[in-house]
This record gives sequence, structure tokens and C-alpha cells, in this order.
Amino acid sequence: MAITKMDHVAILAKDSGKTVDFYREFLGFKETFRQEIKLMHIVIILLERDGDKIEVIEPTGNDIMMNDGLKHIAFLSDDIDSDFESFQKKGAKLLHKEVQRHEKVAFFFARSPSGEFVEVIQHF
Repeated sequence: MAITKMDHVAILAKDSGKTVDFYREFLGFKETFRQEIKLMHIVIILLERDGDKIEVIEPTGNDIMMNDGLKHIAFLSDDIDSDFESFQKKGAKLLHKEVQRHEKVAFFFARSPSGEFVEVIQHF
């Protein structure tokens, strides 16, 4: 297994401003990144404090039918392909047929037996 540690927790928030304010005011997190991804109909806001990261995701369209709250827990990998193969062999409920690759990141999602999404991610 190439998973090294937890990377971030993602929270879905219909009103990201209130959620960002809560983590900033009560827990000392700072906003370090914000991007609208029009194709996915979301805005992603990254909050960080002492190496801990929270990803706040705000839907911008009506096609995301999830309640506010925990969206997924992400774990950092240093060999995403090895981890994907391991999850496949062990029979994990994978959401992807292959590792998803973008500019500076590769990832895949699985669903745990209790229903939450688990992301395995590698940054380049």
C-alpha cells in the first residue's frame, strides 16, 4: 500500500461563505485556494491550518443532489496506480474504472461499507 497519510476532508456546502467563515473564525483555518470548475458546476475552496486541509465544495448548478456535510475523506498516495490495483483486487466498491488524471493530480474514489466516499489522491 502506497497510502501515506490523510490528505483532506471535503465538505459540501450550499452556502460556502458561512462554512468558510465558521472554520476561519472558530478553528483558525485560512483560505489558500478558490476555483470555479464550470464543467462540474462547483466552486472548490481549500482551507488550511498547520498542514490540515479542508476542501469546501459549493454546487453552482442544480445537478448535485447531496445534502450539506461530509462529502469525502481523502488519503495521500505516493503510488496511485498501485493503490488502485490493490483496491480492485480486494473488491472495493470503486466509482471509477481507472485512475482519474488531471494536470497536477491523480485520484480515484471508493465507497466504504458505511456509505461515505473515500478518495485516494496523488499530487504531482
